[in-house]
Amino acid sequence: MYNQIYYPKSFLSEQSPSIKLAQAYVPIQKYVSIYPPEEALKKGTVFPELDFPYVGEKMR
Repeated sequence: MYNQIYYPKSFLSEQSPSIKLAQAYVPIQKYVSIYPPEEALKKGTVFPELDFPYVGEKMR
């Protein structure tokens, strides 16, 4: 089921039956720890491994 490719019916035709629209790759993540609920709400994630704060554009 994970390798199943979805094609919209309107996209398929006799000339292009094997065109792939997209393919996703999601690496396996190791479960290390989680933030406490209050901190997770502030940071927007419960997993420290996914905590990448927005830095924004640098001022010139």
